[in-house]
Amino acid sequence: MATFSKLKNTIRESFNPYIHPTIKEGIYRHNLVALRIITLLSAIFDSLVLIVWIITSNPLVQEKAVLDNMVYAIITCGITFLISDFALRKSNKPYSFYRFMTIAYYLMILSFGMFTSYYHYAHGSQMIVFFTITFCLVNFVLLPPYISTVLVLGSYLVFYLILFAYDGASRIHLINYVMLAFITLIGSIHKYHMQGAELERIHRIETMNEMLQNVPIHDNITALKNRYALRDDFNSYHNHHIIVIMLDINDFDKINEEYGTEAGDQILSNIGSLIKKHLTDSHSYRYGSDSFLIILQDLEVDIAMQRLSGWEKAMAVLSIPDTDKPVHCTSGYSHGTPRDEEDLRLLIEAADRKRKDFS
Repeated sequence: MATFSKLKNTIRESFNPYIHPTIKEGIYRHNLVALRIITLLSAIFDSLVLIVWIITSNPLVQEKAVLDNMVYAIITCGITFLISDFALRKSNKPYSFYRFMTIAYYLMILSFGMFTSYYHYAHGSQMIVFFTITFCLVNFVLLPPYISTVLVLGSYLVFYLILFAYDGASRIHLINYVMLAFITLIGSIHKYHMQGAELERIHRIETMNEMLQNVPIHDNITALKNRYALRDDFNSYHNHHIIVIMLDINDFDKINEEYGTEAGDQILSNIGSLIKKHLTDSHSYRYGSDSFLIILQDLEVDIAMQRLSGWEKAMAVLSIPDTDKPVHCTSGYSHGTPRDEEDLRLLIEAADRKRKDFS
C-alpha cells in the first residue's frame, strides 16, 4: 500500500510538479522568446516558398485549399511574432499574462501541419510536416506535463482519426505511430523538468548574489572594511606586489571580561585609526573579532618599512582605556605578487602562520 502511494505521488509530481512563481515567469519568458524566433523564421520561410510558387507558376498555387493553408500559416506566425515581440519589449504585464498564447499557437500551427501532411498522405508523398512541427514545438516550447500530454497525444490521436477516416490509415504502422507519439511526449516532459531545474538553479544563484550584495562590507567599530569586502577587492591585488600583515590582539576576551565591552570596542577603534593613519585607509580589514588584515600594495621597500616603523611605534604605546596597562598585539608579515585568489589566500595564510609563531 505504501509502495502504491509512493508511486502515485511520483506520477503526480512528474505530471504536475511544483514550480516557484518566479521560475514560472522564467518559463513563460522562455516560451515568448522561443515563439518570437520560431514564428519569425517560419513566416519568412513560408513567405519565400509562396513567392517561389507564384514565380514558377507551381500548380499548388491553383489549389485554393493549399494556398489558403499557406496564407493561414504565414498570418498565424506573423501575428504570434508581433504579440510575443510586444510582450518581451514593450508590455508592462507579467509574462504569465501571455501564457495561453503558447497553447493557442501550438493548436493553430498543428492544424496547419495536419492539413499539409494529410494533403501529402492523400497524394502519396511523405507526410513529414506534422511530425516536424510537433518535434520543433516540444523542443523549443515548454509546457506543463499535464498540458503537453493532452496536446501531444491529442494531436496524434486526431491526426490518426483523420487518416483513418480517409482510407483506414492503411499506410500507417500503428505500433510505430504510437511509439513516436509517446517518445514525443516523454521528450516534452523531460525538457520541461530539465529547463525548470536549470531556471531554479539560476534563481538560487541570483538570490544568493542579491543577499551577498546586501551584506555590509564596513565595520562600524573600527571604520575599516570587513572580510566580506575582501571578496570584492580580490581582483585589485592580482599581479601587484603586496605586503600582507596579519594582526591579532592578545587576550582580547579577557580584556572584555575585565574592563567591559566598551573598553574592548575603544581598543578596536583606536587600532583601526592607527592602521588608517600609518598604513592604509583603503586596504585594511577587520578580519575577525580581534584580528586585522592589512595589505600594502605597490609600495617601494623603503616607504613600506617607514610606514611599518611608524605604525609599530604607535601600537607600542596603545593602552587599555582609563588605565596604564598596555595592549599587546602580535603580527605576521608576508609579501608576493598574487596571480589569482588562491595565491592571495596563501599569502594571507603565510602571514597568519608567522603571527602565530611570534605569539
